[in-house]
This record gives sequence, C-alpha cells and structure tokens, in this order.
Amino acid sequence: MSKVKIYGNPNPLIGIKEYYSIHDFFGSSASSKVIEPIENIPDENIKWSVWILLGKEWVKMTKNNKTGATVNYTFYQQSLKRKGIRMLVDANGEKAVLDIKTKENAESKILHVEILDNLGKKPTKLFSYGETITARVHCLNMEKFRINVTLWENDGGKKDLSDISIETKEANVLNGIADVKFTFDPSKVWLANAKTAPNESNEGAFHEYYVTAEFYKKVSKPTQDINVINPDYKIDILSKTSASKPSETETQKTSPAEQKGPSKKETRGITKADRKAHDYHEQKVGVESKISSNPIFEVINSPMIVDTNYKWWENDKKSSICPNCDKEITLHEFNLMFPNSTNLFNKGINGLSHITLQEFVNALNLTLKEFKINTCTRKAFFLAQIARETGDFTRIDENLNYSSESALHAHWSNKNNPLLYSHASTFFNNPEKLGNYVYRNIGENGNENSGDGYTFRGRGLIQITRKKGYRRFGEYSGTNLITNPDLLLNNLNLLVRSAGWYWQHGVVLKDGSEKDINTIADLEDFKRTTELVHGGTTDVTKREEILNRIKPILKTNECKRNVVEILSDADIEYHVFYSGIIRYKIQNEKRENASYYYHDNSGNIHSIGKYELKKITNRFGRDYRDKLDSSNIYLIDVRNLENYQKGDIKFNLKMNPGTNRFFMNDVTIASFIGAMLDCSYSDFIFNGFSDDLGNSIGGSESHKNGMNGDLRYLRKDKSGKNVHLSLVSETGDPCGWKGMDEKRQNAFNDALYKYGWKSMLSWRYNGKILNHSIHYIDHHHHLHVQSFNPTLKNIK
Repeated sequence: MSKVKIYGNPNPLIGIKEYYSIHDFFGSSASSKVIEPIENIPDENIKWSVWILLGKEWVKMTKNNKTGATVNYTFYQQSLKRKGIRMLVDANGEKAVLDIKTKENAESKILHVEILDNLGKKPTKLFSYGETITARVHCLNMEKFRINVTLWENDGGKKDLSDISIETKEANVLNGIADVKFTFDPSKVWLANAKTAPNESNEGAFHEYYVTAEFYKKVSKPTQDINVINPDYKIDILSKTSASKPSETETQKTSPAEQKGPSKKETRGITKADRKAHDYHEQKVGVESKISSNPIFEVINSPMIVDTNYKWWENDKKSSICPNCDKEITLHEFNLMFPNSTNLFNKGINGLSHITLQEFVNALNLTLKEFKINTCTRKAFFLAQIARETGDFTRIDENLNYSSESALHAHWSNKNNPLLYSHASTFFNNPEKLGNYVYRNIGENGNENSGDGYTFRGRGLIQITRKKGYRRFGEYSGTNLITNPDLLLNNLNLLVRSAGWYWQHGVVLKDGSEKDINTIADLEDFKRTTELVHGGTTDVTKREEILNRIKPILKTNECKRNVVEILSDADIEYHVFYSGIIRYKIQNEKRENASYYYHDNSGNIHSIGKYELKKITNRFGRDYRDKLDSSNIYLIDVRNLENYQKGDIKFNLKMNPGTNRFFMNDVTIASFIGAMLDCSYSDFIFNGFSDDLGNSIGGSESHKNGMNGDLRYLRKDKSGKNVHLSLVSETGDPCGWKGMDEKRQNAFNDALYKYGWKSMLSWRYNGKILNHSIHYIDHHHHLHVQSFNPTLKNIK
C-alpha cells in the first residue's frame, strides 16, 4: 500500500484556486506555512499531474504538471464536461490518485486574461513585430456570451497623452474560454512613436501593449504591459547602458490598470445591481528592466516582449534539432506550394467558402502542433495528402454524383457492390442512393434503408467516413458529430483538426490498435502513407508530384533530423535514428570496422562504439545477402558489444550461457542497437544468431549470416531468468506466462519490427500471441526474429 496520500478538495468549485498536498494540514485552502516533506523527499521528486478520460483512455494533460509537496490547481468551465478527471502524485515512486468531480459556481465573471503565443501555448521566445499573440479570456458561467477584447498601446503614464486602441475583436465564450488573436503590425510602429511626451523623439526602448476584455462593455482590468522593442529607438537596447538600466522616465511608468479610470460599465451607466459580470480584473506580469538573450517566460510573472529585430535572439538561443521542423507554415509558403488554392472550398457544399487563406493557414499550424506533425518530412507528407484529397483545397465533402459505369467501377468493386455492375444506371446522379448502398453495414452504419451511408459520407480534408469515424473523432473533440455531421463542413477548427486526428489516430489496424501515420512518414514511406490515407495507391504518382513541389519550399532535404555529420574514421559508419531509419556511410570498401551512433527523439547523439568486422562469403543465396549489396557478409561478435547508459537511454545485454551463436552482421546489429535503446531495458538476454562463419547451428535452420536469431522473453522481475510460455506460474526458473512482462515484451517486439524484423516466431499463451508474431512449435522459451528488411539510407 502506498505511503502517500493526496489531501485536498475532491469537489472544487469552478474558478476557485484549491490546494492539494501530501500533508494533512489544511481543509479546502492551504496556509502558507512550510512543512518538511514526507520522508525528506525533495520537492523536485514530488511530481503532480492531472489526467482526463477521453473515450476509454486516460490522457495526461502535460501543461498541468507541477512539482512540490503542496501545489494549487484552478479548474475551469470545461472541466464540468469531462467524463473523468484524476489527480496523480508520484513521490519517489510512491503514487496516490484522487478522483476530481468539479462543481458549478453560481457566480458569473471574467476570471482573467492570459497572453499566449499564436498556437495557444505559453510563450517560449520573444515576440516580434509581425508575430501573433492569443489573448485567452477565462470566464466563469458565461457560456456562449460574447466578449469584446481590445489590444491597447499604453501611454506609459505620460501627461496629456492617452492610450491608443489598436484593435477590438469579439469572441464567444466556449467551454469557459474566449480566444482572440492579435498581430503586432509593423506599420503601427510610427503610431506608437508619434505619441510621445514633450522633449522625446520616440517612446523609448519598448512599446507597451496590454489587453482588456469586456462583457456588455464591462471591462476587465487589463493585463500588465506587453513590451515591444521600438525599432526607431536609436540607443542599442541590447547594451548594458540602455537595456539593463531603464531611464528615470521608464522606471516611473505606472500600470495601465492604475491609469485606466472608470470602467465602460460605469461610463455607460449600467446599473451596479447587475452582478452577472465581472467588471474589473488584473493579471499581474512583472516587467524586467533588461532584455535577456535566453529568456524563460512564466505565464504570470515574466514579461512578454515584442522585438522588431529578432535576429540576435535566433543567433543566441539554443537551437532545436531542426529549426525548419519547428517553423510554422507561412502564407507565402502556402501560396508557393499551392498556387491554385486562391479560392478555398469553392466547390461542393460547405459553409467555409468565406474563410481567408491566412485563417486557414493559422488553423493548419495549430493542427500540425496538436497532432505532432512536427518534422519537415511529416509536414510535407501531410500537406501533399490533404491537397490531393481536396483537389487543392477546393472541395471538402465527398462527391457521390456519378453518371457513368466506368466512374463507379473505378471506385467500388463488384464483389462488395454487385448492383453497381448489374444496375449501374439506377445510381446515376443519385448521391444519396449511392452513399446509402456503398456504405451500408460497415463502420457502425446501419443497412441501406437506415440512411447512414449518405449521412456519414466523407467530410473533411482527409475525409471522415462512416458512423464509427464520426463517433471516434467526436469523442476526441468533445463534439456530437452523430447528430450534426455537417459541423465538419461549417467549423474551420473541426475541419482541420479532423485531418490531424485521422493522421494520428484514425487508422485502426486489424488488432484494434491505432496506426500513427507520423511513424510511416518518419520512415519516408510515401507509398504506404498514401495507402493509409486513400485506401489504395492508384494515384500515388499524382500525390508524389505534389510532394515534390512541397519539398523545396519546406527544405526537407536540409532537415537537420536527416542530415548526418560523419563522426569517425571507421570504414563504415551507422547512424540509427529513433524513427527506425538507419543511415550509413561507407568510407572504406574494405569494411573492416564499423562505428555506431544512436539519435534519440530529443536530437541527442549517442556513440555506441567502434567494432571490428569479420568478412565472409555469402553462401546462402539472395534471402541472406548483404543489405548493402555486397557479395560478402560482415559479421560482428556480439560479445564485444559494450553496454551503454547515458541518462534514460540505455541497454544491458547478457549472453545466454548455453549459446555458441555469437555473431550478427553489421547491419542487423545496427537495428538491434536501435531496438534496445528505444526500450532502454537492462535485462536483454541474447540466445544467439549465427556462428563465426555465418552458419545456422544448434538445431536451427534460418540463423544464417547473422540475419535471423533468438532472444529470451522478458520477465516482470527483470532477472533475466528463463520464461516458458507453455507454463502458467509467475515465479521460478523457468516461470510461466504470468511471469513474462507482456507490456515490455510487446514494446520490444514493436521496436524490433520498426528496425527491420518483419516477422517473429513465438508461442500462444492464455489465448494471446505477442505483437508481430505467429505461433510456432518449440518457441515457448524464446522469441525468434526473421524476415529482416530495414529502412536504410545512404549518406551522400
């Protein structure tokens, strides 16, 4: 039983800050006194997280992660609609869970205004002119009310000057939130500088902005200023003399909240008896007196600065794996990639033909972020597919209006739809009849008379089809698409997100698991990507033409995730990427030694070592040939492979004392290293591949040239001892299937598959079979991996 327990209110009111602790020293609100953590656990080792129930799965809301013995959380309107909320604390491995059920708050008000970046995330870099911010208004019990949000340029308290209203927008409150976007327009720089006090040539090093939110002209107290670097300020704002020490005038500036005067409610004479809206609110944000070259922002207590010349920031900040992967798609890039997409969604039936290209690109960037379409290759593959699916973004509903047999037969087979061949003309120019027939009794649709086929026809950038598809995306997005499927044709947010959702979650394999198409894009397999999106590869050539147009715009060939620097003098150098791709460079045809490097998903490179290779002649035919097309095979003694650990990336491999098959080849060991480091386990047991001549010995037939081999099953106790899946027991040597660590073993099977072994032999246990495996005689005590076909890329 866990020693840790969560103390706090399991039924918090919406909009009220509640404290939660592993100490029992408060009721619904915590005092500020300091109490020693339980068993002297450091605060950084006490980790809190909030999980929500989506469908049948619990999903961690990573933005709510916190550390410390005592933390606070405020639950907002949207939490009332959650199927389930759980709070989890992990204190040095001791865990406790508290189920949360939020309660409505009778009060109605604007809680606060939050400044976020264009993607709705906490800012992680300096804002610049030309960039967009999100003003997020958090409200309580104001669902569907319209909020007026205004961006102001602050006068800084200068006498006889007033704040300038830059722009006002309206937004409806949905799930307790109203989001409005503002762009810092470079053409407005002169306006801010023109509003100066006597004896000043410009407004100083920074332009100060803030945001107010109003309900029926009741204004929330504004956010603290957002500083924008003034491009006309002649002093070097990055020098110590100008940036680290503000002028006397600047230090005396007052908060716009203190200068704002009466609220709009008061000036318009709205009665004070109306208590349904919060009138004035302030979110404090402290402003530094200098610009840091590597700032880290907090949502409340740090400045948000807009810089008119951000090159210095780009030069100084620590770069990610690839800067192009992280970049949003710009309107200019979109126009270059899709020059024919000037009139969005102008065909078919939809309510989005008025959407501007910029609005669409903004929604597209949010979707790319949400569904981890966040590498140059992933973005290129995704864009090529949705462009083809929609005819260059002209049509987003499925066209079921056919007028010829050949057109019908090109899309539907005689086997499943015989009436299209025997009575084709009855379906001509009758979309509803056709939809109800071809989509009958499939994907939770009813029969032909139910009308489900046409009702749940394809909609979206990657068309969501069939009732099951609408139900699953509806559950993800919190939208009832069963009763209103046309939301995918009338709501820009849902339209674009549905494509991202399909890309990451929509494909369901025969075993019921979801297939993330990102993983296929990582392998640069465009044909397979097309098959998963389109259902076939008949028009893959057309899609490749679009892809080839996109690649130079997104600079996929320059992607840092794919560009490899040669790091050794080895005859051949292998770079094993977490995506499953293995890149190699032959530097000496003798191929007497090889170096191995592993690239993890954070961009770190791990040097696994340099090892001697033994050249032998391939005596076993094409199936066992060298994967790099040599007539020889190059073997490596696995006993020489050194165990590795750096942080959480590690492997520990031991030999089965009974084996004498110690040799893999130089390509298979690259894949084996990748699979082990992907899992980072410390109890791998090597049963054997080949002998030093590439022979299959020990009673096995396919262990040739170090290509196929055997591994011991993983145990729950991580002891490395024997597992016999024909037995049941949880302990012992051997233990039975209850002692096998099924979760870890399946993860290892997945990794082995990803790096090249496309088939495995195993043993059926308790009615189950391990991933990618088939039941085979005498494989109850080991996993056999075979059919080696890795994804190899030559480093040019």
